[in-house]
Parts: sequence; structure tokens; C-alpha cells
Amino acid sequence: MKTPRLTLIAIMTAIALLAAACGGGASDTPAVQPETGAPAQPVQAAPATEQPAVQAPDAAAEASTCEEYFGFCITAQATGALDAAGAGGWASSSNTDCTALAAPGDARILELPNLMAAGEQQIAVALTRVGAYTGPGTYELAATATGGAMPDQFPAVRVGNRAFTNGADTTATVTVNADGSGTLEATGLVEMDAMQGVAPDPNARLDFAMQWTCQGVQ
Repeated sequence: MKTPRLTLIAIMTAIALLAAACGGGASDTPAVQPETGAPAQPVQAAPATEQPAVQAPDAAAEASTCEEYFGFCITAQATGALDAAGAGGWASSSNTDCTALAAPGDARILELPNLMAAGEQQIAVALTRVGAYTGPGTYELAATATGGAMPDQFPAVRVGNRAFTNGADTTATVTVNADGSGTLEATGLVEMDAMQGVAPDPNARLDFAMQWTCQGVQ
């Protein structure tokens, strides 16, 4: 089942307010909350070390200086309706077991790292998850699931005062490596009401790429 748009709007608004209050600092909440779901097999695609085609070099340089107390160091780039890039950290490294996070096993939910207020245009991303993660590999996200499995969740992306989520033609892939690092690539995200006086453009499309490294316990 898709997350209702009003819920997406509320979550993205809360992220923006939290970022303003905290300045994008570390969170003590673990970024991953595994749950048991129906078995699913990852789609083995490109090598796990392959980088997103739209990764911004300047954002990667910022991420290389990510403070050690963060569990994840993240870079992100948006292109299309808006062009923006940024980098930041997420969660506390003391609560992040990188090997356990990515370990193979029974199907479970894997929630990807979030990003708050990164870069000059304030990129935020939340909600992304693999609904039936079974181990390192590449997963094609799907908004619906069959056989009792949990559906995947596409990223909810905010750039400045504009917000984007998945639409009918949106595609997204997530690659997770054995060390807890990974990539997300989404194309064709559609604009939604951001509740800040900006009417969504029905023709606007956003492509989004995110790369993260895990620097908690290995």
C-alpha cells in the first residue's frame, strides 16, 4: 500500500522543522529497524561498487570529512526540475552495526539513511525502505507487494520548499553492500503539495541519487 500523500507531506514538513531546529546534527535513533517479512530475492545487477551516474563530485568531497560520530555519511544530488547537491551525516555511529545491518537472512524491512537540510538548497530525503531485504545486492523498488510481503517505499525528497515523491512512471533501485554502504537511484519523481504556498507542477520531474557509507561498528 502506498503511504498516503498527506502522511508524506507531514513527514517532510517535520523533517524541515527538525533540521532548522537542530542544524542537521546527529540523531541517537538507529537508522535501521529490521522486521520480519515475506522472503524475497534481490535482483543481482551492477557490481556493488558502481557509483550513481549523477553523483556530484563536490558532494562526495564533503562526505569524506563526515564527523566520526555519525553512523552514515551521505551524499545526494537532484537533477531535472531542480539541480541541487549536498552531503551530511545521519544517526549515531554508536548505534550502528554496519555488518549486521547488511547481513543476509530472512526477508526483513531495511530502512535507508535519511538526510536533512544538506547543501545550499537544503536537500532532505526520508522514508526510503526495502520491504523484503534478504542480503547485499540490488533491489528494484515497487510500491505494491504480493504474497503478504511488505511494499517498498520510494524516497520522499524535499529541495528547498518543493517536495517530490513517486508517481506512475517513477523507477528506483537500491544497492546495498556487505559493509553497510550503498546507493539509491530514482528517476521520474513527481512534485507534491509542500504546504508552503508553492503549487505543485504536474509536469515537473526530479531524478535523485544518493550514496552512503556506514562508519559504525564493522
